[in-house]
Amino acid sequence: MIKLTQLTKVFDQRGIAGIHGMTLDIPKGKIFALMGPNGSGKTTLLNLLSGKILPDSGKMKVDGSIHFFEKREFEKELNVQRFLIEGIKLDIDTDKKIQLSRDMADIFEFTYQLRQNMGQLSQGQLQKVLMARELINKPEILFLDEPFVHLDPMSRRDILSMLFTYLQHNEVTVVWITHEKDEALRFADHIGLIQHGKLEQFSSPLEIMRSPRNLFVAQFFGHQNFIKVVREENLWLTPWGKFNSSLTDAEGYLIVPPGAWKIDEASPMNGVVLNHYPQFCAYELEVEVLDKRFKISLPLFNLMSWKKGQVIKISPELSQCFIIGL
Repeated sequence: MIKLTQLTKVFDQRGIAGIHGMTLDIPKGKIFALMGPNGSGKTTLLNLLSGKILPDSGKMKVDGSIHFFEKREFEKELNVQRFLIEGIKLDIDTDKKIQLSRDMADIFEFTYQLRQNMGQLSQGQLQKVLMARELINKPEILFLDEPFVHLDPMSRRDILSMLFTYLQHNEVTVVWITHEKDEALRFADHIGLIQHGKLEQFSSPLEIMRSPRNLFVAQFFGHQNFIKVVREENLWLTPWGKFNSSLTDAEGYLIVPPGAWKIDEASPMNGVVLNHYPQFCAYELEVEVLDKRFKISLPLFNLMSWKKGQVIKISPELSQCFIIGL
């Protein structure tokens, strides 16, 4: 378990860099993806958690042994199995160490490479071996800072799937810095998004996509279609009609997902096609509506022939939209 209460670390007199009043509770055995722009404070937070630097104020509780998964030097002529065995720090006899190395090779699917030398491995195989060596001592907390970033997306996703399946099964708590939104949404139990050292949102992947706390969170996770709206009594006034939402702010933004749009000849609103191109299982249009650019995703089986400058009648399905506060 990792628990932070009003944790603060400031590096400059303006108070921009660092971590500011962060309160966070990461349950035992959960995968926490830490995200944010470059310079937002991700690495600073990891260094605070590991004890490499000390906070200026606030409380921090970290229960469990911490391991970093990081680049490790090795001899290219060293046998893979010997490399694993030499990394074992557990108080067990040689036969059990040999069996443990075989078990890890089975789990991460490199059994046939055990007799090879480290220098003979492909990049994907090498990452599996390095990962197995880091986990062979059964850490309680694992820190990952952009692991496998140099691998191609398919190989990286396969290795991450193996890794997180193992970590969840063994109830290892994970703090994982990543810039890959799709991977965080797929593998993490919780996502924390920070900006200028402040925690903008901490929630499940589903919640962060369904209910982003503010415009920064919405845009970070790919919501591009938003328009400012106001509330009148219990309803929000939008260009396409009134919208019911529990949000009590006086003003907010209506977020229209790309897939919520439809061609609607009865719509009083015109859109002008700026760009159009096919995507996987969809056709994406960039359309100007109300002097704003919107991304619109339509099924590939839509047989209309799109042209730049074409005027189309469109409207969103409001039941698929949501509102966030200013």
